Amino acid sequence: MPAFYAGKRVGKPLLNGHTYNALFNGKLVWPLDKDTVVSIEITDDKGKPLPKSLAVSGTLKLGAKATYADGHVGDLLTTNDVTFASRDTSTATVSGNTLTWRHGGTILVTATVNGFTSAAVSISAAYAPESIKVTDDSGKPIDNITLRVGESKNLKVTILPDAASQEFAASAARPDIAVVGDAKPTGIQVTPESLTLRVGETAGLDVKVLPEGADQTVTATVADKSIASISRKGVNHG
Repeated sequence: MPAFYAGKRVGKPLLNGHTYNALFNGKLVWPLDKDTVVSIEITDDKGKPLPKSLAVSGTLKLGAKATYADGHVGDLLTTNDVTFASRDTSTATVSGNTLTWRHGGTILVTATVNGFTSAAVSISAAYAPESIKVTDDSGKPIDNITLRVGESKNLKVTILPDAASQEFAASAARPDIAVVGDAKPTGIQVTPESLTLRVGETAGLDVKVLPEGADQTVTATVADKSIASISRKGVNHG
């Protein structure tokens, strides 16, 4: 704690490198080095490093270790003698040492020990899905679809916001009328379309299965393997 004289803050009374103290109401005016916190490390309640992210609706138990001016590191603190806080309660709140997710974004957590507050530690808060956007291959929004017998339609599903998990399970309300499954390949796009190679030369090909949502696994072969061969690294001319 600081000391004041005539309303002005005064420095520590140092003499030959030693601090000379005084008592006020039975307490030392200046705390001893062994009681002076100079840094705080925020961990989980087991003393392990904090995770980089917090899942939707997730919670996390916090802990803290303080380093003092005399160099020693204090015991792990979880609920007693430490106060944790969230700088943005819209992303997460803190009760005791329990951090609770509220919204996607960046969580900033601080710990206070003996009047010293640590620098904020950041944790990424996952975004919860808020809406679903369905489009066709051209990107046109789809609200409903009409299909004839045997027809199919490729749809692209996007979870909003974009930072939210894109995992979803699609199903048809009437599976006797239509079913939903993985996109079926409709074409293959190879770049470049043609190649001319000399003996010993190699080249790379970019193969893309259409539409984008279809399985991109491909197996490439050469009609005459005595002329050229194909590997995952590119085309070789023998």
